[in-house]
Amino acid sequence: MSHISTAVEYALHTLLYIIDLPDEAAAPSSKDLATLRALPVKFMAGVMTKLNKAGIVVATEGVRGGVRLARRPEEISFFDVVIAVDGRKALFDCRNVRHACPLYGPAPPAWATSGVCGIHAVMLEADARMKDVLKARTLRDMADHAATRIPGEFRAETRIWLEDRSQKRLQRSRPPKAIAESAETTETLTCPK
Repeated sequence: MSHISTAVEYALHTLLYIIDLPDEAAAPSSKDLATLRALPVKFMAGVMTKLNKAGIVVATEGVRGGVRLARRPEEISFFDVVIAVDGRKALFDCRNVRHACPLYGPAPPAWATSGVCGIHAVMLEADARMKDVLKARTLRDMADHAATRIPGEFRAETRIWLEDRSQKRLQRSRPPKAIAESAETTETLTCPK
């Protein structure tokens, strides 16, 4: 059973696309990021909304809007992303099964139920270690590792693809040149009295 959702995995992979965007580059939209990850737009928008609320990304609406990191990648840990997307939840949910044994009779003995269960103690330690690892790794670490595996040409191609999509989005929002020019030269008409 997975305790970290697939949405976290998609969030981390998607953040790779915006980590090193130049300041002058148009910010990609949630729709474009969803297309790039082959995900439903509504799913990606939900993930980006959670990351925005957590201060991991800045998401702006509108034709000129898009998604950018809110902080430097070395300031955002994997733990930050997990908490933003999945919320705080324990690795292990103890059900106190040690209390239920038919040999105990109506009440379990103190030796069986006092203190932290040995199994629960191991799970608490595992949870703490997992959180420590997630807190120690940043988006910068992830991007640096990806840069050793992903060819530079592919990274450049991805940036060009995102930039092209952003430019097309901006062009679609502008009125056609003929309409814009006619609007500038049209006289204001008044209604006769």
